[in-house]
Amino acid sequence: MRKSLTMIAMAVVLFTAAFMLFGCEGPQGPGGKDGKDGTNTGLLALEGFAPNARCGDCHTPGQDSLYFVAGRKYQWAQSRHALGGNSERNGASCAGCHTTEGFIQRMNGQTVTNQYQPSPPGCFACHSPHARAEFSLRKATAVTIGSNIAGVADALFDYGAGNVCVQCHQTRTMSPKMPGAPGPTDTVTITNERWYSHYGVQGQVLMGEGGFKFPGYTYRGNSNHSVNAAIKTKGCPTCHMVEQAYSPNLGTGKAGGHTMNIRYYTEEGALDTVYHLVSCNATGCHGANFFNETSYRNAIRPIEDSLHVLETLLTAKNWLTSSGTVRAGGTYGPLKITPAVKAGALYNFLLIEHDLSKGIHNTKYAQDLINSSIQALRTP
Repeated sequence: MRKSLTMIAMAVVLFTAAFMLFGCEGPQGPGGKDGKDGTNTGLLALEGFAPNARCGDCHTPGQDSLYFVAGRKYQWAQSRHALGGNSERNGASCAGCHTTEGFIQRMNGQTVTNQYQPSPPGCFACHSPHARAEFSLRKATAVTIGSNIAGVADALFDYGAGNVCVQCHQTRTMSPKMPGAPGPTDTVTITNERWYSHYGVQGQVLMGEGGFKFPGYTYRGNSNHSVNAAIKTKGCPTCHMVEQAYSPNLGTGKAGGHTMNIRYYTEEGALDTVYHLVSCNATGCHGANFFNETSYRNAIRPIEDSLHVLETLLTAKNWLTSSGTVRAGGTYGPLKITPAVKAGALYNFLLIEHDLSKGIHNTKYAQDLINSSIQALRTP
């Protein structure tokens, strides 16, 4: 009897040990499929998972600590990409930039399709973290920007990390192109109020390309931003994505980082603006404590003033409406400009106006394009 009890006790111990080893997980099942059946459900936004992808590296119950996904997502929520990315422009011709889904198609070499449930340009537009198990840029190769001036070659934009930005922040085609060397009796006939290179012309302006240069005017070249070593390496993020400052004056969450904002209002509806100029005073740029809010305002004021003069001249010629759109097409009919060279003033105004930086991207270049355009309109 004692021997039987001993055997039963040993069996219980062995069973308990086996349960502790295998009871929670069970035996390992067969390996899953490799290839597309094992890594991609067929959904566009789910591009598969890298073999070394670990959810816990980015997603944790508390505050993530490797990539700070939660914080960067909050920053992005304050950006114009989130709030003003025009994701409703979801047709196939626009979705490649205005929606995350269309942009992924473009970058993957697929045909861009209509997006019926679009999302604005967000995390997965610029990154593919699940497929790569990290947050490298989706595409950072140099970008060819088409020219909208007849006879002028396309431009190659190569500013490091900024290349992914200029996949979209570049010109679109327009018709007719601005004549490159119009004669004194040539005419430009414009039939569309959207006779401009687009609103995303920042890439061309930064590198000093895309504007119409009037014969006989001496252009000074580009500002430091075009050739600065740091900007040539990092591109747009050098200024727009510098880490946020932590101080009572600058605050957090509304500028810098993935907000991509240079300035912001202190609160909704406020008139006072806070400038996030940390990158301006970095080594190799303006120097410590040199560039501040006053410097910024002084830099953009001449551009604002001269751009207003140019707009006034164009409106007086009846080439622009009071709302700043081209007076062509629809109820206006075609707009004919003779000599065609003067259309360069309208073209340049829309280029610099739509750049939205008020000249900061390339102050010298912007000022020369505006001044030469004013001179051309004032010349009989």
